[in-house]
Amino acid sequence: MSKVENSEANTKKCACPRCPTYDECAKEKREVLYCAKGKSACTLPNKGCICAACPLWEQYELEKGFFCFYGEAI
Repeated sequence: MSKVENSEANTKKCACPRCPTYDECAKEKREVLYCAKGKSACTLPNKGCICAACPLWEQYELEKGFFCFYGEAI
């Protein structure tokens, strides 16, 4: 089970859509909350990571980042 709850409340807090790595493919597929759902189905460009600036980062005491590439926080 993921460390982060896959919920509507967490989806609303999610910073993924503001990330520089988030691209049109992810937007079209409505991908968000990688820390709970896992890595992207898209081939994303590596343009940086803002996971540590996401409110969920502190709330769930997350580490590492780039969940869109490496998968959910466990």
